[in-house]
Amino acid sequence: MRRRYAVCLLMALIATQPHHAATPWDAFAPGRAAAATQWASTAPGKHHSATPSLSGASNAPAEAFSSTGDDYTTHSLSAQEEILLNLVNQDRKSAGLPPLEHDPALSRIARMKSRDMLDGNYFAHESPTWGTAREMLTRLGYDFAACGENIARHATVQKAQAAFLSSQGHRRNILSANWQRVGVGVALDENGHAYVTQLFAR
Repeated sequence: MRRRYAVCLLMALIATQPHHAATPWDAFAPGRAAAATQWASTAPGKHHSATPSLSGASNAPAEAFSSTGDDYTTHSLSAQEEILLNLVNQDRKSAGLPPLEHDPALSRIARMKSRDMLDGNYFAHESPTWGTAREMLTRLGYDFAACGENIARHATVQKAQAAFLSSQGHRRNILSANWQRVGVGVALDENGHAYVTQLFAR
């Protein structure tokens, strides 16, 4: 098993409000997005109350693409998540980068994070339930060497992706050559607005 440590690029975006998400790692920058922060640590994650585990996630192979051309969707995603995954890889293709491999286990975790933000009525990289993205992946048994997270709250996933690309930090995560795998998760509120989580890993 690869050594687990955290090298997470942490970005937040509230596309429907003029302020950025407050996180402990913020280096404040103008605009709606929190600035990216890089950090590494071998210290164990925070301990929280008992939560469901993602059995076998660290050993499960990433799912191969099930289609061809510019369609990178797989059967394990919702319709909104399929749109989001396609947008991520189409934007990478436009930048001359290869598509990221979709990892169903990573998408399940991303979906849990989006749902947690919706149910918990918060918007932040650090979840009251799971902690940071690094801590969440570690607690759920996901094997990774580095991770990154983009989160957004917007009317549609298309608008969320466009907002990500307009923010330097979020765009850097999407177009990084360092990532190997991606997971996407979407939770819709009662008005149909999307809580979006993108998780990147290698």
